[in-house]
Amino acid sequence: MMTFFEAIFLASVQGLTEFLPISSSGHLVFFQKALAIAGPPVFFDVLLHLGTLGSIVIFFRKEIWDLVFNWEKQINAWSFIILGSIPAAFAGLIFNAKLKATFDSLWLVGVAWALFGALLLLTSKLKIKDRPKKITWRDSLFVGIFQAMALLPGISRSGSTISAVLIRDFSQQTAFKLSFLLAIPAILGATILEIKEDGFAQAFSPLPILSMLMAGVVGYFALLLLQKSLKSEKFYLFGFYCLAIGALAFFLSFRV
Repeated sequence: MMTFFEAIFLASVQGLTEFLPISSSGHLVFFQKALAIAGPPVFFDVLLHLGTLGSIVIFFRKEIWDLVFNWEKQINAWSFIILGSIPAAFAGLIFNAKLKATFDSLWLVGVAWALFGALLLLTSKLKIKDRPKKITWRDSLFVGIFQAMALLPGISRSGSTISAVLIRDFSQQTAFKLSFLLAIPAILGATILEIKEDGFAQAFSPLPILSMLMAGVVGYFALLLLQKSLKSEKFYLFGFYCLAIGALAFFLSFRV
């Protein structure tokens, strides 16, 4: 059974790494393998995901309100969310067992982290311009494919989708908003799959609930930090961190 400090630590890591482009799943594998920390129970993991999902809903409450109550004016955004969700949903359902196997390989996570870090660094070379035209189905599927790649530990969902939107010539602020609107069905879908596999009847006790709130609070501030990094055009700097921890993970894989 997890101690209070272990639960709070995992909740803080989840809240921070879920949204910053440094891969929450990669850190989970890293801590499990390098520090011999046991993975959290499924019900606990479900609550942490619900906590981070709550932080997205609060942070983007105005955009979500507009999507729901002015949906007839937001058809383009709805099309992006629906089409962009298809690749990850398809990959998750078809390759679920094989994807889970990657969580046992620290060296594979290290390689994925390094490649992803290189992608982030390459975004600094993009000539960013906010296209006034609507999001096309090609844009949606392109971003969706990048989101599907983030099913591999070591590749950040937020980092890959933001990078994909930037590659399609949208601004940093547009990339930030689109990435996290697309995150809602992705996180919700992953949470439902976890509940289906294990349920979370044990979750409703003080410590898991406190951990869920902690993940949500830390996640909210992580969103603020990510938004600031995009506005200041420092988003690519996360690539150096990914390269460093990727190299460390690859090195440690031969020692654990």
